[in-house]
Amino acid sequence: MKNKLDKIKEIRVEEVHDHEHGHHFYRVYFYHENGKIDIMSESLTKPILARYVSKIY
Repeated sequence: MKNKLDKIKEIRVEEVHDHEHGHHFYRVYFYHENGKIDIMSESLTKPILARYVSKIY
């Protein structure tokens, strides 16, 4: 059985301007290799993007 995380192709952050309802927010979601999208959260606060690389010895 493969690990569920092996299928994630990208982690995306989208800035949404909904002029119809007057909303502005950020959406964080996983984009999978098969085209499936899992929305993780929506936030009014702009996320800080960081990349960490861990090495296991």
